[in-house]
Amino acid sequence: MQSEQYGVVTMIPPFNEHGYLPTGVHQATVDEVDVRFGRESEVRRVQMESLRWLADLARRVGVERLVINGSFVTDLLEPNDVDCVLLIGAGFPRDLIAEAELLAGLPFLEINLVNQADFDLLVDNFFATDRHSVGKGMVEVIP
Repeated sequence: MQSEQYGVVTMIPPFNEHGYLPTGVHQATVDEVDVRFGRESEVRRVQMESLRWLADLARRVGVERLVINGSFVTDLLEPNDVDCVLLIGAGFPRDLIAEAELLAGLPFLEINLVNQADFDLLVDNFFATDRHSVGKGMVEVIP
């Protein structure tokens, strides 16, 4: 399913009646994430700046997958933060300077740098529902 916002077509589906994406992992580029989630408020704009920085660092250090979740990928006007889970690859870290920046953290981002087993646990279980066990979707940022 495609949705259109600001004249840009993305594969990120519309929100459901709970203000969440439909369950599952929806792939999108950083630009598509920006169009869909990063422009509606000043809070979202600064969160998006940090997310762009994270996507660049993740690429440089050899992260295999980057999934975002939390209130950022909901219909809230001013989300608390962006929950991120990063799957490290076999060659991690490819860039020690980028790794140091990543480990130091980035503003407005909750970063989980994990192996495959923990990635699966977070994506398939923890991120898949809210605190009331209501299913919700997340977004995988693709290059």
